[in-house]
Amino acid sequence: MNVKTIDLVVPCYNEEEGLANFVLETNKVIDTLPAYSFRYILVNDGSRDKTYLVMKKLAAEFDNIKYISFSRNFGKEAAMYAGLQHTSADYVVVMDADLQHPPALFGQMIDALENEGFDCCATKRDEREGESKFRGLFSKMFFGLSNKLSDVKMPYGAMDYRMMTRQMVDSILELSEVQRFSKGIFSWVGFNTKWISFKTVDRQLGTTTWKFSSLFRYAIDGITCFSVAPLRFTAVMGSIIFLISLIYIIITLIQTLFFGITTPGYVTTLCAILFMGGITEMSIGILGEYIGRIYMESKDRPIYITKFSNFEDEHNEERNL
Repeated sequence: MNVKTIDLVVPCYNEEEGLANFVLETNKVIDTLPAYSFRYILVNDGSRDKTYLVMKKLAAEFDNIKYISFSRNFGKEAAMYAGLQHTSADYVVVMDADLQHPPALFGQMIDALENEGFDCCATKRDEREGESKFRGLFSKMFFGLSNKLSDVKMPYGAMDYRMMTRQMVDSILELSEVQRFSKGIFSWVGFNTKWISFKTVDRQLGTTTWKFSSLFRYAIDGITCFSVAPLRFTAVMGSIIFLISLIYIIITLIQTLFFGITTPGYVTTLCAILFMGGITEMSIGILGEYIGRIYMESKDRPIYITKFSNFEDEHNEERNL
């Protein structure tokens, strides 16, 4: 009987307090699934605490734990990509280390892939305890706007926590852009996805590193990575302003030449200048976002740099054989 393998890709940033507990709690679920062979791939995203040392200790204690440690903080998107690059299992799970992504869903995910014919079983959040109404409203606005502006559709509350087939993971790895937005990439590659929802709770150990400013930048990344609608918006706005200005000029000329009405004074001029200045600055800002992305991609820099990894130990052993 062939035992199917499952890799768990776990991005970690300042998870010193909770990482060991995450492994222990996840192992309890793994023990209930003896027909599958699980392996952890822990990715230290340049943590400032002792996350790397905890990883090394766990790897020495458990044979199925592998780790990658970056030379600095490259971001969660880079950490997920690095983990996916090192997978070789039949199924791959992407999840966080704070236990807000419950390992108890593994069985349901496996059933979706093996018995229901799906290529991916992904999760979405129903509600979250203690979340502010403003943050919840901002999240709804992001998903609604993103779905309207791009061809990539994501249900409200979509999360990175998911289990995928080998074929889907290999397809994701073909998209090697530096400016990554994994939620969009997961949807863009296609494949049949089953969505399951669950209620998230606040993390028990450690503190979250996601602030509202980080979430706002993340939302901007999500929209600009998969849509050129903002660029089209600036073109439409420019056309509308041009037509309004042309009509206004014609009306002013008619009033002056035929009725002798003097043109408006400083207030009208000032309002027009401020309005046009605001539109111009906004347009330059939108163009700058896209040009900046082109600039970063053109550098062809690596998505991440590895400082330590026990995958290298495996490679060294293979060379010595």
